[in-house]
Amino acid sequence: MTGEMQAGVCGMQSFFWEYRMKPDFPFSAIDYAVTDIVGGPPPRLHWHSFFELGVCTAGEGIFYFEEKSYDYSAGDIFLVNNLEKHGAAALSQADTRFRFFLFLPELFLEGAAAWEAECLLPFQYDSARFCNRVTGDSPAGQTLRPLLDGLWEDAHGDRTGRERLIRARLRLVLAELCSLLRLDESPASAAALADYLRLRPALSYIDSHFSQRLNQKEIAALCFLSESRFRHLFRRQMHMSFQDYVAKLRYLDARRRIASGIGSISDAVREAGFSNPYRFYQMFQENEGVTPLVWRTRLRSGENDPLGE
Repeated sequence: MTGEMQAGVCGMQSFFWEYRMKPDFPFSAIDYAVTDIVGGPPPRLHWHSFFELGVCTAGEGIFYFEEKSYDYSAGDIFLVNNLEKHGAAALSQADTRFRFFLFLPELFLEGAAAWEAECLLPFQYDSARFCNRVTGDSPAGQTLRPLLDGLWEDAHGDRTGRERLIRARLRLVLAELCSLLRLDESPASAAALADYLRLRPALSYIDSHFSQRLNQKEIAALCFLSESRFRHLFRRQMHMSFQDYVAKLRYLDARRRIASGIGSISDAVREAGFSNPYRFYQMFQENEGVTPLVWRTRLRSGENDPLGE
């Protein structure tokens, strides 16, 4: 892994990018055109629930994080987990594009052996110390780029066994990253993955039942943990409290219901599980900068951008 870090853009407004994948195969490969320009209004950083691999296929610019940023050009590869806020800008109006490979951990975790789950180690990193960029002309970049090109072909082809090929190719990419990053020699990364896997039963249950009343002690029992141990482990792994995580899921569900235009805003808030509507309106104003009514009106007029602002 190579590349000099620069100062980030801490404190910029950010938003959650909601991108829905097939529940039975949570993977997507998309072509993305960078529209923000370096020197113009700073890009709104975003974060999401999935892991991301991105390769620049044309142009150059700056890839921003809260505390760091990187210059990039065609061929450079980026890793982003489900917690870091990030965004990209191009150096000019010339065509600047990325191929982004998006996937949820469930793609590998269902019925996986411990050694198979270890392919997720590259995303269990310490943001302050981790270099998210692999330069395209480095030995690591030259190893990874053909694999990512093959993954793109698998994703957009129609070969028999396409999903099996994608899983195998992506697992190979991640195995190469584990080797390049020397993660087998990193006890901290292994411990972070173990914590994540320990919480998976709770996270899966919460994701399916967030609109209902949830009891933290009962959720902790799903992981065979005491409530206090669960609380500590959850905050350390997810970088937020159990209550804040549930509120985030309810917020996203209410936001999706409002965007559908079906029913009233108050119905959407209630059906998403909010017992206190004020909490939702507070979160909406913080994330979107406007009221739900104004946001829905803009959405209907086509003013909101494709990332979900």
